[in-house]
Amino acid sequence: MTLESALWYLAGFIVLMFFLSGFCLIGANEVGILAKKMFGRKMPAGQIIARQKEVGVRAKTLMPGLYWRLPIVWSFTKIPVVTVDIDSIGIVESIDGEPLPKGRVLGDEVECNQFQDAEMFLANHGKKGPQVGILRPGTYRINSKLFNITKAPAVKITENTIGIAVAKDGIPLPPGYIIAPKALNPDGTEADHKSYQNGQLFIDSKGYRGPQLDTLQPGIYYINPNLFDIKVAEVAEVLPGYVAVIRSNVGLELEREPTGPASTTGEGKLHGPIHEDVEKILITEKYTRGIWREPVAPGKYNLNTIAFTAYQVPTSAVTIDWASEGRIGTEVKGIKPTEAKAAGVLYSFDPLKVTSKDGFQLEVNVRMVIRIQPGNAAYIIARFGSVANLIDQIVHPLIDSSFRNKAGEKKAIDFFQSRTDLQTEALAHAKERFSEYNVEAQNLLIAYIDIPKDLLDTQTRKEIANQQQAQYDQEALAQEKRIAVMEKSSRADKQKDVIDAKLSIDINNDRAEAKVREADGNRRSVILQAQGTRESTILVAQGTKESTILVADANSYKSKIEGDGVAAAYNAQKEAIGQQNVAIIKLIQEIAAGKIQIVPQILVEGGDKSTSGNLFNAWLSQMIAQNMPKSETHPVKSEET
Repeated sequence: MTLESALWYLAGFIVLMFFLSGFCLIGANEVGILAKKMFGRKMPAGQIIARQKEVGVRAKTLMPGLYWRLPIVWSFTKIPVVTVDIDSIGIVESIDGEPLPKGRVLGDEVECNQFQDAEMFLANHGKKGPQVGILRPGTYRINSKLFNITKAPAVKITENTIGIAVAKDGIPLPPGYIIAPKALNPDGTEADHKSYQNGQLFIDSKGYRGPQLDTLQPGIYYINPNLFDIKVAEVAEVLPGYVAVIRSNVGLELEREPTGPASTTGEGKLHGPIHEDVEKILITEKYTRGIWREPVAPGKYNLNTIAFTAYQVPTSAVTIDWASEGRIGTEVKGIKPTEAKAAGVLYSFDPLKVTSKDGFQLEVNVRMVIRIQPGNAAYIIARFGSVANLIDQIVHPLIDSSFRNKAGEKKAIDFFQSRTDLQTEALAHAKERFSEYNVEAQNLLIAYIDIPKDLLDTQTRKEIANQQQAQYDQEALAQEKRIAVMEKSSRADKQKDVIDAKLSIDINNDRAEAKVREADGNRRSVILQAQGTRESTILVAQGTKESTILVADANSYKSKIEGDGVAAAYNAQKEAIGQQNVAIIKLIQEIAAGKIQIVPQILVEGGDKSTSGNLFNAWLSQMIAQNMPKSETHPVKSEET
């Protein structure tokens, strides 16, 4: 082969290689980027990606396939596709585009097939710099000469946690706001930005920069970290026996009246209720700045700790100790002292140091139990800020002064011995005073009073002497009881004879009593019999008397009737024939009836021997004889007058 032939072969080979170098095969997982090296316009200053016929990197990428370009004019670059896994996102930063508007941090999302169409991105006025839009899990053919893709983990909110979003871009917060107002649609409805995953909708809805009110619940979220900073916080838990008073930071500050402190009268007491000032900042609207009037019950809450601050207030027993270490019990409701103090149920102070009336220094160990009603918890926080402040400012000074005052009124030994009365008085005083601050004093106990040893020794010796005296009295009493026992023992030995004698006496008494009762019975029987006979006789006599009276009354009545009739007849005869003739006729009737004897038993003659006088005398003698008793009607010899 000649030199000329060799040169032709070499030239052909060079041409072939030059031609073949113009080919580029783009694989399935690759992206081709084409750049023009010459024969075009120079790009403007600041422009990086060629849009039309400029010399430089082209915006349009090459899909998988075989391409040929004149090697001297064009160059190929192959890059792998961008893959975003399920737990990640792709953060996009544009190297070229229009400048960001003044005040903006991120470039608005434009239609560009999720940054896979660089020409469309530039044509739609895509902005240079970090982008609002992100790449979600998937595979993307991205022009890496225009877009810088940085992978970042997705936001994961685990159980018992929440996510609090802080917007880095958007409209600046209005003056006076701490929490950004919610983003709204043009029609006034709340924008649904899919839990901050649709950043562009948040921007279009005029979302505000700063802490956001809505929180993220447990789950995975694809949120642009350049737009939202997500702070993970523990869920708020209100323990049993507590309530949570919520201070809201949402909205504008409450307007307060420009008034000074309330005037005081008397002993420095405020006019009106003790909580009159704080009631003005207690609210019922949850999205207004201030302290919620109603506390939150025990439980777990997804509480935005930037928007809301929770102050836990114990509503069960709150124990305050004034005691040396170990002097009072080591457990409160099953909680160790360190845990109890952290939980806010146990507060400790040094023992109360008081001075007695007689100048002795005493230490008093006291336990106080107070309770705050749930409805009063908001007032406690509004006025004091915390339960610890309440105890430091009110409870501790009041109890300390109460015992100091009582100690100054009593001698040391009297103070020591009147512990029960001190407890009662101190508790009553605490209940009265604490009620002014909506706190309930439930119990107060004096555990120990530490008095000087010399005074205690004197009291101990005195007590020992009293105890010895009592012991001697008891021994004397025991000896007296011993004598009584011996006497009773002797009596017990002779008890049989005594009982026999008593039984004999009782038997004789019973027999005598029986005879007396028998004689008394006989006497009573005779008396009753005599009384019965007498009463029977009296009744018979009374009956006979009454019968005789009745017969006499009847005969009298009959005689009266008959006499009235005879008198009437006699008067009639007398008027007809004369009184003397009537008497003669009556006498004749009596003689005829045999009632008058013809031969008189007594002869009476008149001096003049007249017949009429004899008849009258005979009738009179007859009437006398009838009225005389039969025993006296014996014949009497008449004598001549």
